[in-house]
Amino acid sequence: MHRQVNSHERIPLIGSARRAELEAHIRHYAQRESLVPPLMREELMQHAHCIAGKLGAPSTEIPYIALFLNNAIWADVIAGIPFERRLLLLPQCLSKRVVCKAARDNLGLLCAQCGACAIGHLQAEAERLGYVMLVAEGTTVVSKLLTSGKVDAVIGIGCMESLQRIFPVMNEHAIPGQGIPLLSDGCIETDVDLDDAYAILRASSEARRMEFTDLERVAGRIQQWFTLENLDAQMGPATTEAQRIGIAWMMMGGKRWRPLLTAAIFEAAGGDMMQIREAAIGVECFHKASLIHDDIEDNDDERYGAPTIHRQYGVPAAINAGDWLIGEGYRQILLSRFSAEIRAQLVAVAAKGHCALSLGQGEELAFSRSPTPVTEASVLHIYEQKTAAAFEVAVLVGAIAAGVDETTCKRLSAFSRAVGTAYQIQDDMEDFRSVSGRAADLLSMRPTLYLATACTSDHPDIQQALNAVWKNSPHGRETLIDRIEKFGLHARVDLLYAHYRHETERILEGIQHTALKRLLRRIMTKMLR
Repeated sequence: MHRQVNSHERIPLIGSARRAELEAHIRHYAQRESLVPPLMREELMQHAHCIAGKLGAPSTEIPYIALFLNNAIWADVIAGIPFERRLLLLPQCLSKRVVCKAARDNLGLLCAQCGACAIGHLQAEAERLGYVMLVAEGTTVVSKLLTSGKVDAVIGIGCMESLQRIFPVMNEHAIPGQGIPLLSDGCIETDVDLDDAYAILRASSEARRMEFTDLERVAGRIQQWFTLENLDAQMGPATTEAQRIGIAWMMMGGKRWRPLLTAAIFEAAGGDMMQIREAAIGVECFHKASLIHDDIEDNDDERYGAPTIHRQYGVPAAINAGDWLIGEGYRQILLSRFSAEIRAQLVAVAAKGHCALSLGQGEELAFSRSPTPVTEASVLHIYEQKTAAAFEVAVLVGAIAAGVDETTCKRLSAFSRAVGTAYQIQDDMEDFRSVSGRAADLLSMRPTLYLATACTSDHPDIQQALNAVWKNSPHGRETLIDRIEKFGLHARVDLLYAHYRHETERILEGIQHTALKRLLRRIMTKMLR
């Protein structure tokens, strides 16, 4: 049994010989287990404990084992990343304060390259290679760099405590990284193995050259696809009312998650993003059509801060515009630049998702028309049909078009269902806690997990409020919302959200494609706040 090392404890140093011994065992373990990065922190620590158990290593070495394992699984990936897309992080404690001529500002230390310490030597080598470089202790500046999209990999040199603070930030954004622990302890005049550092810094492989999909760049390209000029070129000029309504609606706001997923997955799997444009626009056509019909069915007055389409043009015209967008979505897929076999698969995936969405919406409408007690399972099934299925279409269109293998596509489907369900639960949570319009979905008598948790409660006050709800009492709905909060039933929804988020992470573990796995990790982080 290993004693846990707390993050606030100072981690004892280990000698160079022991490091080399551990690294040799760890490289062999990573190859034998066919580990594909990125690994979640929990997964990394599980492997570290397993290695420690096999080697009979003390618990104090587990942080080193985890670090060296992380180094090993990212080594080939980082070797394929251009030097100019790598960030080198150096600690200020490498400087010799007695003779140091460097200036210090709020970003860190500005090395004078006097050669009195390792910083100057490492910085000179990093600059020669083309690295971005930073001498800083905190994680704030590092976090900003990692989220800026300007770097694709990080080499960090520092004490184990510092590396442990930085690497969770990298893990959150699925940034490849390797860490080089210091040879001496303390916060001043420390030292590092220069030969080891140079070897990691200089590692490069043209054969493994890898470009990562940058979500921000893809999102920018996606926005360009939905300008009037591009939509006219792609969908044809709007000569009828249905076309004018539909194209104007396609240009309206929103996060455009679905075409972003399609294009990003396609590129990460090796495709040229411009080739997926038509299919991605088709995916957005389906989504925008569903919003028009959903707003009609829910009798909503506003979307994107403006009147809904049926409020502007009337219900018949809105239905017709939505129908035109559905047909246009299929036409765009059939116009895409893929083989007939691939296009047939894309249409099949879209049709399956379209049917699932309609069935889920149908169940929701049936409930709203005649509210009755609901179970968590029935509500989650509606979520899977209404929200998760749309994400699954977006992901699979990109994957199938790029020629991703069937096993990985099945994993991607499972990921889509889990992340889509978690995303809908998150939306429920935000709706329930909203300052303005609190619990609007429950007030409108839509099936939600909050209502389902109330239905399973035996508390007499909850049951009393529910009885009023079934009698269609608006006051009863308000009372139920207050009592769900008062008696802590919202905690069950929080637990379900945590479950689906964890399920999303678990599914990611089994994806054997580094670029896709890294992209999906970043997508998950952005979608699930």
